[in-house]
Amino acid sequence: MRWGLQRAAARARSLRPGRRWLVLGLAVAAQIASLSALFGVAFVIPELRQAYGITVARAGTLAGLPSLGLLLTLLGWGVLIDRYGERLTMAVSLGATAGLLAVFPLVDTALGAGLVLFGVGAVAGPVNAASGRLVMGWFAARERGLAMGLRQTAQPLGMGLSTALLPVLAHHYGVGVAMLLPGVLAVAVLPLVVKFAVPPGKAVAAGPAADAPQPQRAGSSPYRHAAIWRVHAVSMLLGVPQFTVATFALVYLVDQQSWTAPAAGALMAAVYVPGAAARLGAGVWSDRVGSRLRPVWIIACCGAVALVLLAAASPLPGIAVVLLVLAAVLTMSHNGLTFTAVGETAGLGWAGRAMAVQNTLQAVSSTLTPVVMGVLIDWAGYRTAFAAAALFSAAAAVLLTPPQSSRRAAVRQ
Repeated sequence: MRWGLQRAAARARSLRPGRRWLVLGLAVAAQIASLSALFGVAFVIPELRQAYGITVARAGTLAGLPSLGLLLTLLGWGVLIDRYGERLTMAVSLGATAGLLAVFPLVDTALGAGLVLFGVGAVAGPVNAASGRLVMGWFAARERGLAMGLRQTAQPLGMGLSTALLPVLAHHYGVGVAMLLPGVLAVAVLPLVVKFAVPPGKAVAAGPAADAPQPQRAGSSPYRHAAIWRVHAVSMLLGVPQFTVATFALVYLVDQQSWTAPAAGALMAAVYVPGAAARLGAGVWSDRVGSRLRPVWIIACCGAVALVLLAAASPLPGIAVVLLVLAAVLTMSHNGLTFTAVGETAGLGWAGRAMAVQNTLQAVSSTLTPVVMGVLIDWAGYRTAFAAAALFSAAAAVLLTPPQSSRRAAVRQ
């Protein structure tokens, strides 16, 4: 039955060879709109303070409300994705996001802005999981790593777009007008989602990677087995070094390496380029070796070594900066692989819920890591924090099964 489905998938793809790339491009565009809505407010904090007469702390709280809304609703959205499909869920999400952002210019109090931003987080979140499930269905295992790697470039693209445009719009026209941009993007993508974001049918969703478990019986929960919990745990562990470097790299350059803030910011913004390339390369690599988790194991090991060396080399300015960039690229390169591994382990019937759980756990990691590592830095310094982050990366490597020669065969179709 399995090989019959895969042969049917090959015939289906031969009839529609370009359709899956259109779906992939649409998934990237939808995710850019969603990410801009969720995280764009962080780039207009100075205008938020001026518009509502609030402190930096309160403005930061406003900027964090979309993440809170996201955290509280993702699991419910995952159920809806699996039950009603990607197209309906993405269309509802994008439409509701645009509607809420359209209200933003009418709000004249910080409380009103907070309610809108919380609502945006609550409705914008499912696009990531839904688009991931959609792309998984259209691409077979031997090219799925490449496809999901390309989809993961939406994060640096969305953050780069927000960084470039939102502060300029907020400075000239106000924060309310600036926050209309993600809404405009959502409106632009919405009709394309309605027309083209259709599932390929069960036949096209062929096979997992070589190291993924066999698909569960229809309706059977993958959470009865240890495999998916292991991938979730690895992703959370690797989130600690990722968000440690992402959060504190700039201030480390300023405090410890005597860089100016603009120069440090320019360097860290530039790191997104090789970071996106690393995610794409990791996806291609996983396709070539027929495994998602073996590359993650190697990335985790290399990340741990880079962070240990960074902690040791902090007194050496030139070497420390090179190691910081290397650590930043390595720690952000695993996301596409673990996200794909979760979906493949769950199977398409549970992929929406599993990807929503993955995003929820990553949100927990991204929320707690800056707090805990900030306390550690105040208490013991940056070198200790980088060494502690290396321990989490090493723990992820230990949790993963080491590469085995029996799994070196390419993924069959």
